[in-house]
Amino acid sequence: MDFGSPVTGSLAPIVPGSAMKRQRRAARQRLHRARSGCRQADRATCRSDTLPGAAAFLRQQTMGEASRMAVRLRAWIVVALAVGAVSTGLAQTHLGAIRGTVLDPTGATVAEAALTVVHVPTGVGRKTTTSVDGAFVLTQLPPGNYRIDTARDGYKTHVSQTTLQVSQRLSLEIRLEIGAITEQVVVTADALIDRESVALTTVVDNAQIVQLPLDGRNFLQLALLAPGTSPAAQGSAASVRGDFAMSVNGAREDANAFLLDGGYNVDPKLNTSSVRPPVDAIKEFRVLTNTYDASFGRHAGGQVNVTTMAGSNRFSGMAYEFFRTQALNATNAFAPSDQPAPDYRRSQFGLSIGGPVVRNQTFFFADYEGLRLDEGITQIANVPTAAERQGDFSASLLLPPTNPVTGQRFPGDVIPAPFVDPIGGAIANLYPLPNRAVPFENHVDSPTLRDRNDHVDVRVDHLIGAGSTLMARYSLGDRRLFEPFSGPGFAAVPGFGSDIERRAQNLVVGLTQVVSPSIVNDLRVVYNRVSAGVFHENLGNSLSTAVGLPELSDNPRDFGLSFITITGYSPLGDEFNNPQRSTTNTVQLLDSLTYVRGRHLLKFGADALFTRQEAFRDVQSRGFLTFSSQPNFTGNALADLLLGLPLVTGGARLDNPQRLRTESINLFVQDEIRLDDDLTLSAGLRYEVISPPVDVEDRANVFDPVSGTIVQVGTEGVPRSGYATDTNNVAPRVGLAWAPGGRGDTVIRGGYGIYYNQSALAPGEGLYFNPPYFDFNLYFPLPGLPLTLANPFPEQFPLPTPPSALAFDPALKTPWLEQWSVGVQRKFGGRRAIEIAYVGSRGHDLLTARDINQPEPSPVPFNLRPDPRFGDIVSLESTARSRYDALQVTAQQRMRDGLTLHAAYTLGKSTDDASDFFTSAGDPNFPQDSNNPGADHGRSSFDVRHRFTASFAYVLPFGAGQRWASEGWAARVLGDWTIAGIFTAESGAPFTVALLPEIDNSNTGRAALGFGANDRPSLSGNAALRDPSAAAWFDTDAFTFPAFGSFGNAGRNILDGPGYQNLNLAVLKLASLSEGVNVQLRLEAFNVLNRVNLGLPDVFLGSPTFGRILTAGPARRLQLGLKLIY
Repeated sequence: MDFGSPVTGSLAPIVPGSAMKRQRRAARQRLHRARSGCRQADRATCRSDTLPGAAAFLRQQTMGEASRMAVRLRAWIVVALAVGAVSTGLAQTHLGAIRGTVLDPTGATVAEAALTVVHVPTGVGRKTTTSVDGAFVLTQLPPGNYRIDTARDGYKTHVSQTTLQVSQRLSLEIRLEIGAITEQVVVTADALIDRESVALTTVVDNAQIVQLPLDGRNFLQLALLAPGTSPAAQGSAASVRGDFAMSVNGAREDANAFLLDGGYNVDPKLNTSSVRPPVDAIKEFRVLTNTYDASFGRHAGGQVNVTTMAGSNRFSGMAYEFFRTQALNATNAFAPSDQPAPDYRRSQFGLSIGGPVVRNQTFFFADYEGLRLDEGITQIANVPTAAERQGDFSASLLLPPTNPVTGQRFPGDVIPAPFVDPIGGAIANLYPLPNRAVPFENHVDSPTLRDRNDHVDVRVDHLIGAGSTLMARYSLGDRRLFEPFSGPGFAAVPGFGSDIERRAQNLVVGLTQVVSPSIVNDLRVVYNRVSAGVFHENLGNSLSTAVGLPELSDNPRDFGLSFITITGYSPLGDEFNNPQRSTTNTVQLLDSLTYVRGRHLLKFGADALFTRQEAFRDVQSRGFLTFSSQPNFTGNALADLLLGLPLVTGGARLDNPQRLRTESINLFVQDEIRLDDDLTLSAGLRYEVISPPVDVEDRANVFDPVSGTIVQVGTEGVPRSGYATDTNNVAPRVGLAWAPGGRGDTVIRGGYGIYYNQSALAPGEGLYFNPPYFDFNLYFPLPGLPLTLANPFPEQFPLPTPPSALAFDPALKTPWLEQWSVGVQRKFGGRRAIEIAYVGSRGHDLLTARDINQPEPSPVPFNLRPDPRFGDIVSLESTARSRYDALQVTAQQRMRDGLTLHAAYTLGKSTDDASDFFTSAGDPNFPQDSNNPGADHGRSSFDVRHRFTASFAYVLPFGAGQRWASEGWAARVLGDWTIAGIFTAESGAPFTVALLPEIDNSNTGRAALGFGANDRPSLSGNAALRDPSAAAWFDTDAFTFPAFGSFGNAGRNILDGPGYQNLNLAVLKLASLSEGVNVQLRLEAFNVLNRVNLGLPDVFLGSPTFGRILTAGPARRLQLGLKLIY
């Protein structure tokens, strides 16, 4: 752990003028004589008239000096920032502080009291003395249990036992009793509410982490217990493949910071977490959601500050396994009734050990966890029958094909064998044969998903000498995943899955130095590396060549099968975004210095982050072919395939290896001022400079809106990154915390701040998707010049489509949020508390994209773009905005009568122009009308109007020390049982109704890359149903196709999806095997009530399942667990 060595000395006192010194000296003497008299007299008759006068004088003079010092401080801050002072960008430190006041029985302050603060697990302590007004502060302390010994002549020694949480500023009031210093008074100081913090935070401690049932044992799921949080929108970029993502108080999912032992633990590709230690390796974590101080930054959403376990003076450890099998799972509501349950086997196992290397000096902790998952993934597909793939459509339910030459139906609705293109026939035979006796969805299969995960952590803490400690922690996470299906919109038949590889490493080295009793410095060096790749299943295996199609690329890593879509049937081919790989290295240097001066707790910091990414992404390197039921062909897409008549083809020829570089520098200063014993002012200032990503060799081009041409970066006035660095990122923070009466039972807090967000790297990769490094073309058949399957991507074509291009807004800015909150927290008794707060935020300059070459909608057949030399021109801009307002209520109960409880309710609303730069839940990249992006303003895709969560752990009242069955065999059998659970209930997420993506009803063009813009239908009346069901979730008759060449009037995210309710439950039994060795048995049930949580409906007008819900969340799953704890 990061803790200071034992040091002796008092806090730096305030230095007044000579006259003031004499007055204070006299006041202290009067105060000391009065207290001595009280100690010698009868306590019942001892009056305090003399005591408050002297104490009040000292307080008044101290406060006056504090005010004068504040003026000097402001000037000093400006100078410090100007010269670049010491710094960190994140106070992201996980270290905390203990501050307080020592009082005598009358409430007067006690000066020069000696305090020893000992970190109980390691036995290492720090010493200090109270100032003239009885105050003390110890900073840069690691979280954990502490013993605080307070001694002063004439008083009994006061022993406090308390717990310091991660990044907490703990405020204590220590009251001494008159008596001999050899006598002791032992009390427990449990800070249920924070008297001095203005931030809204939620702490999840180790007891909650290890007791609560977690599906997948991902501790980050517990961050969703905080009010104001909501899960990422369905299908969001950051949440694929089970990765954790969330929205916090209206911020996007890429706006969260993940900190591990004070260091940056973020994968900059999408701003997700890098490494994720196992549950039993986490000591605790804090989720900061609103108005946190200037020491936290770089991201404008939540700050998830995690501390790992460290060794102590006692050897301890555990070994465990959690197991699931199909026999323990209920059947999903949408599982095919005519098929057996797919295979399922999941085993998660691990061990940990920690202890001393040298007692009271050097400690270690190490852990390992593995995951082995084999799960059959059921997918239903529409495949051609044996007759249809031979050209016989006589029994087909689809439209019979017509001869494209004569316009007449083929005799008997059978295409003559000589007419069948051999390549088209070979492609049709790639489909498996139907295995279900139904007209549609006639094929089902459950190939196996394989997931292999291994994770290791090693941590060492060492006391170097007086005032200095050193820690180092290394984490490695390795994952190998095979997905038999690539995802929605891609092939629904086996053979076209994806292989995913990801290796993440995180190293933190920290040095904490106690320079003096009032100055502590913390230095961190962090190295973070993430190497990830996604590869198509047929990597290097040219299925295209096998069926007769040419390979578009000559690079073997791109070989596979072109992506082929056939209207009425499931797609074929490998996912067109792959292969791709990126290796990102991040080095962080951060330093923070804490300085205690009178009533001021000052913190200065600087943080430098250097990021390097080597990557490739071979988008559309195998090309695509589309066959559609167009009447000017055969009217039957499969017949078009068999005749070799594609509607459109396309693909990319590319040579664009990525070598991105970016840096960011953050500076901050923060002051926590105790204006009075019950009033704390928090004021801070932060400055952030984030350089845009650049290619190390400037091997990138962008479209220049000024010249209307594609130019190389770094030339013709275009910056190397495509846009200029935004240097105007000044972020003030201010807040007040008031505890009326100074008792600490009630705290009123409020604050305001500006927060900047470092965007993910992925949008910056757009630098590489312009000609000539990325040359994407679409090919359409021309009269007398049809496309052939033998040459679907002709290099020489009379009328190639204009190239697409990508541009950056030259004035692109750093996204930023305003945050504010006001609330009240009240403690009831010693173990319960409730907090009610209003929380608001406004997002500015949020990243979005639009097509700046979109034509106005028109029914004219050939609707030319403004610049006909180009197709769509994707412009990355910082023009989106957002708004969030919420009422948030939190209630908690610390352990009382065996029950621990935490509940949170949020009534909120989030609106924006775009909920992410990427797509989610079927949303497109672009607004419907790129010439009027503001028309897309609506509810955020992650907006949840009502959300309630409750977590609890209840120790049953049986066994030793309990109310019942406290002795004998009954105590052994019935004792040490715990029931723990998490309940979640939330209203439905919004969704948008749109036309099928391939339908360009507005005649404004389709995007060549990404998902482009989906046209929306026209809406008449209210489409929401009073009693929606999976068969009809909304009124489909309320939506109609707009007139060709026009946009529909239906808005974005105007309907609500199904709500969500879930209860996860765990039953735990602890049994002793021998002295110091215990075994824990666990039974965990996820969705224990087996509630059907419906997915989103089919939102595409024109789809045969429009308005229906076809998916549901997991049914009940049981998990068995065994832990050996020693």
